[in-house]
Amino acid sequence: MMLSIIINSLILSLKYTIKLSIIVLIIMFIVDVFINLGGLKFLEKIFSPILKRLDINPLLISSILACFLSPTVGYSILSELYKDKQISEKEVIATSLANSFPSVFAHTFTFFVPIVIPLLGFVGIIFILIRLGVAFIKTCIGLFLLNIFSSKKEIKIIQNQEVNKKKTFKSSFKRIIKFAKRLVPTMFFMLFLVSILSKIGFFDYLTKIFYPITSLLNLNPNVITIVFTEIINVQSAIILSSALLNEGLISGKDVLIGLILGNVLTFSSRYIKHSLPLQVSLFGKLGFKIVMINAIITLILDIIIIAMLIFLRI
Repeated sequence: MMLSIIINSLILSLKYTIKLSIIVLIIMFIVDVFINLGGLKFLEKIFSPILKRLDINPLLISSILACFLSPTVGYSILSELYKDKQISEKEVIATSLANSFPSVFAHTFTFFVPIVIPLLGFVGIIFILIRLGVAFIKTCIGLFLLNIFSSKKEIKIIQNQEVNKKKTFKSSFKRIIKFAKRLVPTMFFMLFLVSILSKIGFFDYLTKIFYPITSLLNLNPNVITIVFTEIINVQSAIILSSALLNEGLISGKDVLIGLILGNVLTFSSRYIKHSLPLQVSLFGKLGFKIVMINAIITLILDIIIIAMLIFLRI
């Protein structure tokens, strides 16, 4: 039994690591070449009004912008800046918060739009706006902190000089290979460990600890059904919510409470499963701090939204 779990976890972790690494490294290479050819200077000109007002290190803007394309790539850029000692630990944490809205926005077109809206309709749109709203608040917090902690020194970027494209491509390729040697093994190990813990029921036990919370809220029983379905699988919870809405067994407000409450009850295991492997592989010990700070702020905001929905009489 245990041998079968280990083999399956190895296979799944290997497949996911290969798939993710290929995508990340290709995009990372493109972004790195873009920056080395003067792309960051171009972006700095476009966002110069914002940069002047916020007084943020221009290199950190590249991480935030990259998150609109790929959150993993955005954090990878941030990791490289931190490893090269171009930014401080406080700047990393603040930027991780600032990356929230771009990251959720990127997720909108891969999950929210094609799945949530068709199934939940107007309720789905409200749910998306809530998720984007939470992310936007975190981004505002991050930008505020960056305005305080971000280095005010002028960053040296490629100026108006001839750039050897061949050397630039070669330099970027070597940089990505070096980055891959650190990223791939660590990510594989973390994904394998998380997969093992998931299969032996560790995360299921963790979520059951929070069960007493639901009994104190006096919620529609179907809300609890949505919550525990989301603990197992988010997409299944969306599909179940759609079915309950169509049958008139639950209101739109109750669906929102169920989905957000499910996110609250699974926040620890979800961050451990999805965020921790990436952040630890990129930032080492600092990755734990990044995950905890982001998780706690998201948790607080979600609880506030749930309280507002519960006492909102509609």
